[in-house]
Amino acid sequence: MEMTRLEKWFVNRSKKVEHNIARVRQRLQELPSESIQDVLELGCGIGTVAAYLAANYQMNVCGTDYDAEQIQIARNMQPQNAHLHYRVEDAANLSFQDASFDLVVSQNVFHHIPEWKTATQEIARVLRADGYFIWLDLAFPKLICTLFQPLVKNQSLYCIADVRRVFQRHEFEELFNERLIHGPFVHHHLVWQKK
Repeated sequence: MEMTRLEKWFVNRSKKVEHNIARVRQRLQELPSESIQDVLELGCGIGTVAAYLAANYQMNVCGTDYDAEQIQIARNMQPQNAHLHYRVEDAANLSFQDASFDLVVSQNVFHHIPEWKTATQEIARVLRADGYFIWLDLAFPKLICTLFQPLVKNQSLYCIADVRRVFQRHEFEELFNERLIHGPFVHHHLVWQKK
């Protein structure tokens, strides 16, 4: 789903970008980052996290976003190179071959994907065996999901139990879970490994 101007301003703020980089850096300290060569970032926005991973870890990173304008900004701000590429992609219908990546990163993206369960299936498809999936996003109480999901057309509402159930169905094993509360929303920061 393409975001509004206000949403783009919010997610592209320097404070938000710094926060996203810090979260990924924290998780990579706990993973065998030397075995991670190929990375897919879903919802890369203006590409700052993808560029950080390529520059600081020498990983081959493909930053993707559904919004072509975000990808163009990313290409202008962090030019592509041997380790860094950007593509317009639909997370629920990825064009990559099976088992293409060692790591998939998705931060605050899933609630923008109406077909988030299909996106999870696609992530499982493009991730190599023993690969990692870093996920940070909103989760809602079950009652909110039940009441409001029929009214929400271009976004998703899900509770953390739904997320866990779907990820486990696609053979992901949970390695890390941190519950973060920001105002009225509850964020969960999860790290999964594909079995």
